[in-house]
Amino acid sequence: MKSIQKQVKVVLSPSKEQYAQIRAEFLAQTGSTSFYDNRELWESLEQSRRTVWELNDITFKQAQAFAEPIRIAHPDQNVSLYNEEAGSYIGNVTWNDQLEMFWEYPTYTKEGAEIMSVRQTSAKEEGLIASWE
Repeated sequence: MKSIQKQVKVVLSPSKEQYAQIRAEFLAQTGSTSFYDNRELWESLEQSRRTVWELNDITFKQAQAFAEPIRIAHPDQNVSLYNEEAGSYIGNVTWNDQLEMFWEYPTYTKEGAEIMSVRQTSAKEEGLIASWE
């Protein structure tokens, strides 16, 4: 997390609405609803709706700090980090899943820490245990 990476890609997955478009386009082009029938087309459609930021000379921890406001702004979408050259990958849960089940996971920004602090307090008051504990 602390070593400088030559490049880290931060990838925002398609939204629910975009996945609906992907399914509709896939069906129109293939007549099928199963991505197994043409995995290459499915991946192409999905990739065209991803948002990618390329960060250079950065640690994964810094990349997580860059990604956290994106995760908060798009709470039902996945934001993953990749260093393709090194074969490294961090697949974050969605922000909403983190709030619901994994509130003990680390945060990387002041805003994220404040949100999780409120969630941790409410979970403690409710006697809840984080899913990964």
